[in-house]
Amino acid sequence: MMKQNIIVVFMAFAVTIFLGGCAVDNSAKKSSADETPAPAVEIIPDSYNLADYEEVFFDDFDGEDLDATKWFRCPDWQRQDLGGYWSHDCTYVKEGNLVLEARRGAEHLESGAIRSRGKFTQVGGAYQIKFKAEKKSGLWSAFWLMYGGKPVMDGSGKTDCEIDIFEIISNDHGMKYLNSATHWDGYGPEHRSKGSKYTITDDFYDQWHTVTFYWGNEYYVAFLDDAEKPYWKGKVSEYGGIAESPHYIKITSEFGKWGGPVKDEELPSYFLVDWVKAYKRK
Repeated sequence: MMKQNIIVVFMAFAVTIFLGGCAVDNSAKKSSADETPAPAVEIIPDSYNLADYEEVFFDDFDGEDLDATKWFRCPDWQRQDLGGYWSHDCTYVKEGNLVLEARRGAEHLESGAIRSRGKFTQVGGAYQIKFKAEKKSGLWSAFWLMYGGKPVMDGSGKTDCEIDIFEIISNDHGMKYLNSATHWDGYGPEHRSKGSKYTITDDFYDQWHTVTFYWGNEYYVAFLDDAEKPYWKGKVSEYGGIAESPHYIKITSEFGKWGGPVKDEELPSYFLVDWVKAYKRK
């Protein structure tokens, strides 16, 4: 009888150890899985063919005012180093186009800007814009993507990357180019960035152009009009790493010393946008 009791106790002890071990293993696996976030950018080979994408965002600015379901006017705040401000009054829709006006206001320089923050965000995909720019000194117009959270100072652009698809620069110093870049690790002392310049000529201005930008897993790639060769192809590993956070669209015009000296006789200036599109991979 004592022998049978010993056997029963032993078996019960063994079962307890076995089940306890399984519970610990399962808990550890669950904890490990929870701490490993799913990749925000789906691992698909890069494609620079819009046939591989589907449209998810479109605005042709054909209404009487800015579509409030898609855009906000950027806040009226000071920008850059010449004391210019983004102004709601400089951002409007006219004759089927978005108009971003840049002018000398009563108190300071003013220009227009919009963003899709809180309306539309996306990770990866493709983006297009049809626009017309004037050659004016002291300002530049831009099409870019911006994250909505706080910067993460980890040496990479995975979370807080600003992606400048283009910034149009022209001034009396002979600088005429499209600047493309990424910025990460915030905008303080730890700020990091990398850029690329594409030279343009005088016949670029006052003409309609289309830029198509692809945000892939290996490269940031941008094409101008129907060119077969991109004007920007940046390997993401060299541009802070692939951005994995949702980004919103920004279309802006602003003043800054980078654009050269402001010439009042050239103002007002107008940056026009016919339409904007965004796509995701099928």
